[in-house]
Amino acid sequence: MIQHVLCYEHHSQMRLSRVLLKIGEKSWQIAAYVCEKSACVVRYNHSRGYFITTQDGSPMEGDTVPRISCPQDSQLMYLTEVRPQQRNYRLWRCPGCNMSRTNEQLSRASQA
Repeated sequence: MIQHVLCYEHHSQMRLSRVLLKIGEKSWQIAAYVCEKSACVVRYNHSRGYFITTQDGSPMEGDTVPRISCPQDSQLMYLTEVRPQQRNYRLWRCPGCNMSRTNEQLSRASQA
């Protein structure tokens, strides 16, 4: 179960909503978490991970979004905790198996 999804840009709570997603000529509404900051276009969905859309629902290309894959089931993880007193601390959680990893753990695993 997904809970406490944070925007990776603002570190603010995201809320579940319906968003328009438009790819080519096709468009549809999907369930996604949206940042509570009014002008923020960051979205999170368990199947797409983090993504950014324009006002008309088109994905924005070229913007770098975090793509943190769970080492256990390869699903795209979401940011669930930051610590202002520790600038580099990020806790990521898997929407599938609920496994959590910090940036430090992920960095060590990629260097091994």
